[in-house]
Amino acid sequence: MARSDLELPLASRLCLACGLCCNGTVYGYAIIREDEVEEAARIGMNTMRTMDKSPAFLMACNWLDGAACTRYTQWRPSICGDYFCRVQKRAEKQDLTEEQAFARIANARRMAEEVKALLPDGMPMSQARHEFRRLAGMHPNLTPEESRFVVKMFTLERYLDAEFRGADHGHLPAGKEGPKEA
Repeated sequence: MARSDLELPLASRLCLACGLCCNGTVYGYAIIREDEVEEAARIGMNTMRTMDKSPAFLMACNWLDGAACTRYTQWRPSICGDYFCRVQKRAEKQDLTEEQAFARIANARRMAEEVKALLPDGMPMSQARHEFRRLAGMHPNLTPEESRFVVKMFTLERYLDAEFRGADHGHLPAGKEGPKEA
């Protein structure tokens, strides 16, 4: 007998309402264990090495359907079951009510859609972040369209840093160190 959505733990219900980590909005890649690289590649994940040579796979995950993992009951990298965003963690600790947590997800999804509406068709969020950095450095020589994109992207990134990633895992420039990579 299938469980209803209300019988799922809150963290799972939040995840199924969101999908922003797996679609590449929150992060551009996910770090995996060295012993998972071969199997991740075998199932079609786009594996890579980060600048510090850590194994990872690129987002958006090809196993994502809406906000649900189509490999949920099959093998997938351990990070897929181990990762919990800041919204989930805060809801679990009751620092956010269920309603507040779902509202944060809805806000982030709306902001991400506003950014995507300004992008060329098919441009992934990781490429949009690079374009954001490039254009932000051109101020004040931006076209009105570029300015709208920069403002929307900045707003989304700031919101994701505050609500989903946490300040120590953000994508916005962090003082003199410059921007962190996606």
